Amino acid sequence: MNLRTLTAARRAPAPRPAAARRAVVTALETCALLLAEDVSVVKSSQDVRDLRLRLRLHQKHLGSVAGSRPAQPRLSGLVETARRSAAQAPPDRLGEAQAYLRQLAEEVQAVVVEMGRCGLVCVHPRECPPAHAPDQAAARIRTVLPDIGCRLLCNGVFSFDDTGVLADGRVYPPRRTVPTGPR
Repeated sequence: MNLRTLTAARRAPAPRPAAARRAVVTALETCALLLAEDVSVVKSSQDVRDLRLRLRLHQKHLGSVAGSRPAQPRLSGLVETARRSAAQAPPDRLGEAQAYLRQLAEEVQAVVVEMGRCGLVCVHPRECPPAHAPDQAAARIRTVLPDIGCRLLCNGVFSFDDTGVLADGRVYPPRRTVPTGPR
């Protein structure tokens, strides 16, 4: 695989508007709250209604962000599964409703994880710097490509082993250090 093929085949991250990042962060917070083993936030039927509404809104926002990109079959399937689950009425019994909400939270969380894997959004607790930022190399590694000696970062930047960088369609040459002292 050469650099031209790699550049053409890469999935560039979508622009990360604040609304998309906010949707991811709040969805992850809600999912973490519902999936925590030691905490039961569902104590009444009103809690069930509120949390179901919140998860439905997360699913809707994430679906709109995911729908802004070309078709990703796995992501589309996860979004559709979460949409169908969110459309179902929760069970009347509290224990069954808790299980329903946990399942829905797991499905929403799976959508977020897949969006991160596809490069649509940064799912890290602290958002990775964008490709055009001076500290672009501080982004987390998404994929290691040892056969060509580079890493694909969360922000869509290719960082090569020789310190060269491919970012925003531009190639930045390696940074060479000048040896000092006697030879």
